[in-house]
Amino acid sequence: MSVSKQYDSVLGAKLLLALAYEKDIVLNVTKVQKMLYIVYSYFMAKHGVQIFQETPKAWPYGPVFPRTRKKVDYGVVYKRDSPELKEIVSEEELVEKINSVIGIYSKFSAAELSDWSHMEGSPWDNTTKTSGFKWGDHIPNEFIKEYFSNLEI
Repeated sequence: MSVSKQYDSVLGAKLLLALAYEKDIVLNVTKVQKMLYIVYSYFMAKHGVQIFQETPKAWPYGPVFPRTRKKVDYGVVYKRDSPELKEIVSEEELVEKINSVIGIYSKFSAAELSDWSHMEGSPWDNTTKTSGFKWGDHIPNEFIKEYFSNLEI
C-alpha cells in the first residue's frame, strides 16, 4: 500500500502539525522541516513514490521544503478534521507514518535534527558536495532512496 497521489508539501506540513497537536506536541519550523523530510524519504525509499509535489532542497541548515516555509502559518493550530486536510487525511499509511515519525523524532531538538540531516554521507551532504552545487538545489531522489533504504518508521 502507498499513497494514491502526490500532495502539496504545505498540506503535508499542516497534517504533521495537526497530528502533533493531537499528541500535545508543539513543533517549530525546523522540526517540521526535518520530520517532513523523513516522511518524504520513507515513501521514496520504500515505495519509490514522491509523496509531495515539491522535492526537498539543500539549504544551509539541511533539507527544506521552501513552500512550507512561506505558506504554513506556524502560529495556527491545525486540526485533522479541517476541510483542507480532508483528502490527505484519507491516506491511512501516510497518517500512520507521520504519527510514527512524530513519536520517534519529536523528542529530538531542532538542532539535533539539523545535525542529523548534515551527517557525512547523507543526501544533503552528498548534494552539497556535488560539482556546481548552489544553495537551494534539489536533493536528488536517488540519493534519498539509497540512504533511506533501511529506514523503518
